[in-house]
Amino acid sequence: MNALVLIAHGSKRALSNEEFLKLANEIKDKDTSFTKIEGAFLELASPSIEEVSEKLISQNISKIYFYPYFLNSGKHVSVDLPEIMNELKQNNPSIQFKLLDHFGKSSRISDIILDDIASSL
Repeated sequence: MNALVLIAHGSKRALSNEEFLKLANEIKDKDTSFTKIEGAFLELASPSIEEVSEKLISQNISKIYFYPYFLNSGKHVSVDLPEIMNELKQNNPSIQFKLLDHFGKSSRISDIILDDIASSL
């Protein structure tokens, strides 16, 4: 069984966190590839990446994909998330963890922006 964890930075503003979790639920409702889909936060909000991972492992998930919902490859994407993945791997050697490319690497973002602008004119 496999799972997808969508990761956002996290905010002190509850509304920002709620918007992300709503998006995660929309993706969960549309997806047919994963057994489970969860949202998690890197910092400032709950649930954390570690909390969600522990929950999924307790539900017999054997492979967990992590999708960083970050625009740019700053420190969080290039350093912090790989460090968290390495720690998860060390603590759970029987589970497969895969960090996917961050949202900002998608080649479709410019098309989405242009479509949104065109529909607003």
